[in-house]
Amino acid sequence: MKIITKILQILSIQNCLLCRQSAEDIVCNYCLHNLEEDLNTQQYKLDFDIEYDYYHLLSYTTEVRYLLQKFKFQKDLLVMQVFSKLMQKWRDKMGDKYFADVDAIAVVPIHRFRYIYRGFNQSELIASKLAEYTDIKIVFSNYSRIKYTKSQAKSSKQKRASQIKNVFKLKEPIIAKHLLVFDDVLTTGATIREFIETIAEGSQIDKISIVTLVRPE
Repeated sequence: MKIITKILQILSIQNCLLCRQSAEDIVCNYCLHNLEEDLNTQQYKLDFDIEYDYYHLLSYTTEVRYLLQKFKFQKDLLVMQVFSKLMQKWRDKMGDKYFADVDAIAVVPIHRFRYIYRGFNQSELIASKLAEYTDIKIVFSNYSRIKYTKSQAKSSKQKRASQIKNVFKLKEPIIAKHLLVFDDVLTTGATIREFIETIAEGSQIDKISIVTLVRPE
């Protein structure tokens, strides 16, 4: 029995995605601890004509960028284990007080063509963990992305704003006292701004806050 256990332990050893050292998980405890230490609970402000409270969990470091790209573009769903742990740790750091009046989470949607190609919306998967750890519902069916746009990673701020215009549609009003809008990355803010403006018009929302997984420096 001890021999079988030893064999299973050996087979379970893999290399950490970040430091390449032997690990029992996709990311070793050392690298995970470093990521947890970098979690950010500071409140910022985003001014989209209306000012919104804004939080981002992580800065766009080399390690975070690698994990996100592996998850998002290489479709490595195992990376979700790391983001799940980080989301739980962040929620604990934020405490119960912040989430006390949040009664709904909305996730920036992707177009159905991109969903079919990728097989998932990475922001939805990450936000679902926040919903799980806070016991807050996610509203999925109230809105959609009706226009397909090419990747805007290398587009200027002005081009992003023009490309993203009228790409979202509100299908059913959202009723919430405090709505938390989630996306994976905030760059220029054009996408989140357009999404918020779309869902806010025609809904009954007292307050909107924004959370993203990462924000480039």
